[in-house]
Amino acid sequence: MLMELTVRNFALIEEVHLSLEPGLNILTGETGAGKSILLDAMSLILGGRASSDTVRQGAAKATIEALFAVPVSNEFRELCEEYGIDLDDEGVLVSRELSAAGKNVCRVNGRMVTVQMLRRFGQYLMSMHGQHEHQTLTDPREQIALIDAFGGEDLLALRAAVEASFRDFRVARQKIREARLGEQERIQRLDIVRFQLQEIQEANPRPGEDVELEEERKRLAHAEKLFAAANASYDRLYSGEGRNSSALDQLNQTIVDLDGAVRYDESLAPTLELIKTALLHVEEAAHSLRDYRNEVEFNPNKLSQLDDRLNVLRRLRKKYGDTVEEILVYRDKLLRDLEALENHEENLERLSLELERAGKGLAKNAVALSKARRAASERLAKAVMKELGELMMPNTQFAISFTQIQEEDGLPIGERRVHVTEAGIDRVEFLFSPNVGESLRPLAKIASGGELSRTMLALKTLLADADDVGTLIFDEVDTGISGRAAQAVAEKLAVVSQSRQVICVTHLAQVSAMADTHYLIEKSMEDGRTRTAVYALDDDLRVQELARMISGLELTETTLRHASEMLERARKFKS
Repeated sequence: MLMELTVRNFALIEEVHLSLEPGLNILTGETGAGKSILLDAMSLILGGRASSDTVRQGAAKATIEALFAVPVSNEFRELCEEYGIDLDDEGVLVSRELSAAGKNVCRVNGRMVTVQMLRRFGQYLMSMHGQHEHQTLTDPREQIALIDAFGGEDLLALRAAVEASFRDFRVARQKIREARLGEQERIQRLDIVRFQLQEIQEANPRPGEDVELEEERKRLAHAEKLFAAANASYDRLYSGEGRNSSALDQLNQTIVDLDGAVRYDESLAPTLELIKTALLHVEEAAHSLRDYRNEVEFNPNKLSQLDDRLNVLRRLRKKYGDTVEEILVYRDKLLRDLEALENHEENLERLSLELERAGKGLAKNAVALSKARRAASERLAKAVMKELGELMMPNTQFAISFTQIQEEDGLPIGERRVHVTEAGIDRVEFLFSPNVGESLRPLAKIASGGELSRTMLALKTLLADADDVGTLIFDEVDTGISGRAAQAVAEKLAVVSQSRQVICVTHLAQVSAMADTHYLIEKSMEDGRTRTAVYALDDDLRVQELARMISGLELTETTLRHASEMLERARKFKS
C-alpha cells in the first residue's frame, strides 16, 4: 500500500504531498490540471522512463518520494536481501531524483539502486494501468504474458524452464549452422587456420617473452652509458683515481679524526657510529658497482638477434593479439578450429546429437507449458466473463484461441515442426463477442473503447488477485463509458478496493462518488508561474466537486442535490 507521496519540482508541480489511505482513492480535476503529471511521477517510482524535460523550469532537480507499507510476499524480502536493503516495520521508502542535466538517482530505503532494479521492486509495490494500456490487449505477446501471470507460480516456472531450454536449443542450432559450411568454404578456412597456426608455432612465443626481451635490448643498446656510469661511480666511491682521495678514504680519515675527538667529548660517539655504518654501506655499494661494471655486456651481434626476435613478436602482435598471452590464447582457439575442421563429419555428428538433445528438452518443456497455459486460459476466460458480467456486459463471450505455426526449420513436436520462441510454441489470441448471436472475433477488431477499458479492468482485477500486489492504479479506466456501465465500473472499483488500495483518476461522477478518499487536483497562476496543487476534499467539497463533474462549472440546487444523492447511494452500496 502507498502511504505517502511527495513530488517536488516535477513539470507543473512545485511541491505536492499526499497522505493516501486504504480503500478507493479518487483523483479528479479539470482537464490539464495535472492529474496525468501526478501519475507520471508514480510511474517513475516503478522504474518508468525519465526525461530531464520533466524537471520544473528553473529548478536544479525533480524529486519523487513514496513510502509503502512493507509487502507481505517472501519474494520481495528475498529481493531486498539480494540487494542488501534493510527492512523495518516503518515501510519501504523509494525515491528518485532527476537533475536538469540528465542525472538519474534511485534509492530504496536509502540504498542506491539502478532503474532496472527499481523496476523489480516496483512489481511488488504497485500495478499501474494507463489510459492507453488497453491497446496492449491487442498484442499477442502481451496476451500470452497475461495468461502466464494469471497461471501463477507453477506456470511461470514452466515458462522459465522453456526460456532456459530455448537458449540451449538456440546455441546448439547456431553451432551446427556454423559447422555446416560449404566444402569449398571449409577448405579455404582450413588453409587459413593452418597458415596462422604454423606462423605462431614456428615463432613459439612464451608468456612474458616480449617484455623480457625489451628490457634486455634496452641494456645492450645502452651498454656504454651503463659501463661509464658504474665505472665513474666506483672511482668516486672506492679507487679515487684522478682525484686526491675517494669517498671511502674521506670516510676513513673522518673516523680517525673523530676517534681522537671522542676521548675528549663522548657526545660525538653516536655521530662516529653513524659514519662507521656509512663506511660499511659505501664499501658494499662500491663492490656492487665494480661487479656490475665487470658484467656489462658489449655484444652488437646479440643486440641484432634481439631486434630480429622482437620484430617477429611485433608482427605476431599486429595480427593475433596485443600481447604474447593473447597470441597464445588465439593459438589455442586455432587448434580447436583445426580439430573441428579436420574432423568435420565427426563434429557434425556430435553437434547433431547436441541439437537433438536440446530440441527434445525444449519440446518437452514447451508441450508442458502449452498444456498448462491452455488450462489457465480456460480458467481466465471464465473469470473474465464473470467480471464482465458484473461490469454491465452480461452477454459477452470471451475466449482464448491457441495456434501453432508450422515451420520447415522449426522445433520437432511429434510429426510436425513448429515455430518456437523463448515464450514457447503457442500463439494466442483473445476472442470477443459483445452481443448474443454474434460469433467470436479477435478482440482488437470488434471491441469498442469502452469495452476494451472494462475488459482491461476485469483482467487487472484478476491479475491483482494472482500477484497479490498491494496497490492498483487506474488512469481513466472509465474511458468511453457512461450511464449504467459507468456505475458498474464504479461498483467494481469499490469492491476491488475492499481487499487492496486503489488509486484512480476519473472524469465520471459515478466513480468519484465511490471514493473512500477524494482528492482534487487544481492548477493556478501565482507570481507569473503555473502551479498544481492537490488536497483532500471533505464531505461538503465533495458534493461541490461531484456537481461540477455532473453539469460543468455552473452549480445549481438540482446538481448539488443530485451529487448528494449519488454520495448517499455510494455509501449504501459500500456498506
